[in-house]
Amino acid sequence: MPAILLLSSVSPNSALQITIAILIAALLLALVFLWRFAARDRRLKNALRSIAAEENGIEASPVNAQASSRTEMAVRGVEQKIARMQAAIGSLEGERDRSAAIMRSMVEGIAVVDAEERVVFCNEAFAKTWNTTPEAVEGKSAIEVIRLSDLIELIRRALKGEEGLHDEISLGEITRPRIFAASVVPFAAIQGEKATKIAAPANSRFGALVVMHEITDLRRLEQVRKDFVANVSHELRTPLTAIKGFAETLLAGALHDEKNSRRFVEIIRDHSARLSRLTDDLMKLSRIEAGKLPLDLQTADLAEIISLEEGPAQAAAARKGIRFAVESSSTHVAHVRGDAGLLREVVRNLLDNAIQYTPVGGQISVMAESNGNFATVTVADNGIGIPLAEQSRIFERFYRVDDARSREAGGTGLGLAIAKHVVESHGGRIWVDSAVGEGSKFHFSVPLAV
Repeated sequence: MPAILLLSSVSPNSALQITIAILIAALLLALVFLWRFAARDRRLKNALRSIAAEENGIEASPVNAQASSRTEMAVRGVEQKIARMQAAIGSLEGERDRSAAIMRSMVEGIAVVDAEERVVFCNEAFAKTWNTTPEAVEGKSAIEVIRLSDLIELIRRALKGEEGLHDEISLGEITRPRIFAASVVPFAAIQGEKATKIAAPANSRFGALVVMHEITDLRRLEQVRKDFVANVSHELRTPLTAIKGFAETLLAGALHDEKNSRRFVEIIRDHSARLSRLTDDLMKLSRIEAGKLPLDLQTADLAEIISLEEGPAQAAAARKGIRFAVESSSTHVAHVRGDAGLLREVVRNLLDNAIQYTPVGGQISVMAESNGNFATVTVADNGIGIPLAEQSRIFERFYRVDDARSREAGGTGLGLAIAKHVVESHGGRIWVDSAVGEGSKFHFSVPLAV
């Protein structure tokens, strides 16, 4: 009422100006209110977009708001929720990256197969098992990569939810297989980045974790242990049976048989000597493997070592009708750092082995030469040779290419095993080149004296 009276007391032009001013002021207030409301609305929309962006793996910008009303408090609550979600996602991604790094660095082969039998993850060890790379494996069908029916069957059983799946599988050549202990464990099926988007069938709602651990060396050592026990039993039984048999024959009355008693006693002596050699070699090999055989490392003349073994080897070869020669260049080889007595035993064992497996009319030669920081001795023969499949085992205890011939010659089957350990204890190595029917060349190298 006062405002109307006031307006009635002014001129028409002044009233119009005042009315316009009031309308402008009201409009400005309305615009400020709408701007603040729109800002809150934009913050709320940004917050919701951030949630959607996080779910789709897109990095979203954080939204800052100062709570001064219920709408702003709601926006702030959404922002806090987003912050917690971002922290949780970051933690999960870090854990995922750490787990992936651990699995990729493991020596065991590891692969993850989804419900559609596709490999969604594998580490380097698993890919190398199949002679490929992880990039070439991931995303492919398991049967396309693995190509081994036994392992594929385990995976399919795991995809159906079956647990406790273990098997021993063999890969590679028949003569030199690689043996793996395979375990397959089911888990709730997931869709990886490289997996197909087809929904898993109702009866196959599991993924499978495949773990492959190579046990080739373990199985080989188990076989060596079994062979060792069997061979030791056989080697001990043969002389003991002979000694017992001839001793009982003598006690039964042959002791007074002048014609045969001496021969029986000589047989007992020979088998006793063989038994003594066997036990001595076993004890020596045991000390070497345990690192308890002392080495008297000095400057040794390799030419002299070969010369000391030349005489007995020449006599043994002559008795068998085999030609024996030491190459003249061997007398000029440099001195080596080693135990002269043990190196003589290595040369002796290699020569005995060559004589045993070279037929009448054959030839054996010995050569020594310097090469870099090592001296190499080679004992060559044109005997029966060694099959390629057996060359990797020739330095094992009691391993023989020809059992009958070796036992007939009275060998213990430990000579090459002892030679290998002696050479390696000197910091050298021993190896063989051979072909069936063409003979063999045994080489060993030891460091030169400084």
